[in-house]
Amino acid sequence: MKVYVSVDMEGIAGILLPEQLKKGELYYEEARKLLTTEVNVVIEGLLEAGVNDIYVKDAHGTGFNFIASELHHGARYCMGATNVSNRFPGLDSTFDGAMLIGYHAMGGTEYAIRDHTMTSVGWQSIHLNGRPIGEIGIDSLLFGLHNVPVLIVTGDKKTCAEAIEEIPNVRTYETKEGFGRHAALIKPPKLVYRELKESIKESIATRTNVMPTTLDAPYELVMKFLSTDQLDQRYFDGTRSKRIDGLTASYSSDDIIEVLSIAL
Repeated sequence: MKVYVSVDMEGIAGILLPEQLKKGELYYEEARKLLTTEVNVVIEGLLEAGVNDIYVKDAHGTGFNFIASELHHGARYCMGATNVSNRFPGLDSTFDGAMLIGYHAMGGTEYAIRDHTMTSVGWQSIHLNGRPIGEIGIDSLLFGLHNVPVLIVTGDKKTCAEAIEEIPNVRTYETKEGFGRHAALIKPPKLVYRELKESIKESIATRTNVMPTTLDAPYELVMKFLSTDQLDQRYFDGTRSKRIDGLTASYSSDDIIEVLSIAL
């Protein structure tokens, strides 16, 4: 059995501050240990569930946050920055499922830890074909292009609620409950590790209940930015890319990878 695991950082147990999320910040090295430990728990759960081929993508920021020397030997790891067209290196239709670990809610979500969509400084929100969408929705669609279903999503309470809206029958696991962008009721990481391993195994056992996420063409991505100068610096061809007003732009294509690549 073959599984692709994408790992972000904001939804990892014990992480909620900006100082934990960026190289050079005060608590980043401690947060890397929390991240790497939780990844190893996921790998252990997958191996115990009978998965024998595991890819793990470091999907936070630079893509170089795992502590390589401490990673579990039972998986292969994709590290380093990638673009949208190659967001998940090695992904193809041979995978039986995918997992989104340590994810966060889309930008603008109330009482969500570090809510954003791809960036905290680039834009406020994204709508795809008229519906708001975040990284959970985008990544589930990218996996869906290869007929790979997302089996489980983990993160804070709002992340889990968003996942259920995006992916029918998906399993979720809640690591914390936000009551502000940088404040939460957290579960102790040691408790998370015990519970998460069981959730991982359960998601494999019930994987046939989840279908790949799909969306029919054509695609229109509408983005609301933070300030007018951000759009002033972008090129709009009037066909595939248009400026709607001071803060809003739209991008369209019959190819979802193309529209995401143009916009993001």
